[in-house]
Amino acid sequence: MRKSTRTEVPLVVLDDDAAVLEHARSLFRHGVPLAVISSHYSEVVPFMLGNNGRTVALVADVDDPDQLAGAITVVEGRLGRVGSVVRYGTDLPADRRVHAPAA
Repeated sequence: MRKSTRTEVPLVVLDDDAAVLEHARSLFRHGVPLAVISSHYSEVVPFMLGNNGRTVALVADVDDPDQLAGAITVVEGRLGRVGSVVRYGTDLPADRRVHAPAA
């Protein structure tokens, strides 16, 4: 896969926060290169099925430092430097914070 011309990509952890999931969906819809990772296969499947060539979707134990480091290595090999890890709503850039729709 060709590396993106962007110098940094976000690594978005999908396990903990609905606002973070919505942020990842928004980036994906707009074709922004990103990586998503989750401990749950079902969380990353939509990003795998709709893969636009600018997304890396991985399943790993996000609380295991070795697995997270491995995921970062994979992402950097495919898309470019991981510039941020977004796991909680408070990790979102202030201008990108979104509220998840009510369930």
